[in-house]
Amino acid sequence: MNIRIIPIGDIQPNILDIITRELNRRFKSKFILDSKINIPDSSYDKFRDQYNAEMLLNELEKIKNPNEKIVGVTSYDIYSGDLNFAFGEARKDVAIVSTNRLNPTFYGQPQNFDLLIKRTLKEVIHEIGHMFGLPHCHNHECVMYFANSVSYVDDKKDEFCKECTLKMSMEGIKI
Repeated sequence: MNIRIIPIGDIQPNILDIITRELNRRFKSKFILDSKINIPDSSYDKFRDQYNAEMLLNELEKIKNPNEKIVGVTSYDIYSGDLNFAFGEARKDVAIVSTNRLNPTFYGQPQNFDLLIKRTLKEVIHEIGHMFGLPHCHNHECVMYFANSVSYVDDKKDEFCKECTLKMSMEGIKI
């Protein structure tokens, strides 16, 4: 199965080059870095100063081909539902990840490219897990653990725990 990685709006291309290479190294699916798309103005909520993740997922569904999945990655701040923000959001065949709050500079810290890559990779893998039907995990080290702050992202690993791996294999899921 092909999984397209699509930059949405402005994002450093080298981040996605590294993420795509790492995903291809780890998983059986073929990850393809595709062309950038513009972030739709209609998804912007001026009162929140954020972009609606659900609307971005709708846009990704419009460009998705049959028998593929898409992960959109943006540097814009996103939210979902009643949450103040979201690192990412996923549906069956599409997902969105925002690097905005994964970037140390968001918290007034110095730029740390390696940390940004590690955090982004974790959240991309997390959303891919959701696209393949995995729920949140109770194991705080599992990549599928729900992270409502960047410290939870930092604390978890960038891989599925044994239970989530078993769930995937029992469902016949091959990423």
